Amino acid sequence: MNKDALLATFIGFIVGLVVTGFVLYGPGLMKNLPKIQFPKIAFSLPSFSKSKTTPTPTPVNIKKEHGVIIESPLADALEQTDKMLVSGATSPSATVIISGLVDEVVVIANNDGKYAGKITLTEGKNDISITSIQQKDQAVQSVTVFYTPEEW
Repeated sequence: MNKDALLATFIGFIVGLVVTGFVLYGPGLMKNLPKIQFPKIAFSLPSFSKSKTTPTPTPVNIKKEHGVIIESPLADALEQTDKMLVSGATSPSATVIISGLVDEVVVIANNDGKYAGKITLTEGKNDISITSIQQKDQAVQSVTVFYTPEEW
């Protein structure tokens, strides 16, 4: 076999591998490339007519739905102390009841709706329930944490 035929076969094999690689891996690689965006150009023509006044929207009183959010502790957290601070957000001035297995704490949310209270944990799994009450509305959230006195 002459050298030219062997070289052409080798080059064809390499080109075939490259094309096959692009077909198989190209779509996945394209997702990772940065998107190219061209700048948008906008032109505005000067207005020579009388200026129109745009009406200003009037605020509408929208009643927010009463709810409660637990910011701390995180779900399935592992605690090393038997006292834990539970905090979160609810409606302003709402009454918040934080219930654990051992005790309950009643707090009033501040004007921003933030609340916090300390409860006692028992060893093992602790289900904590937070109930927020405002007038006739009530919202409940719960979180599970685990307490172990072991050092780690």
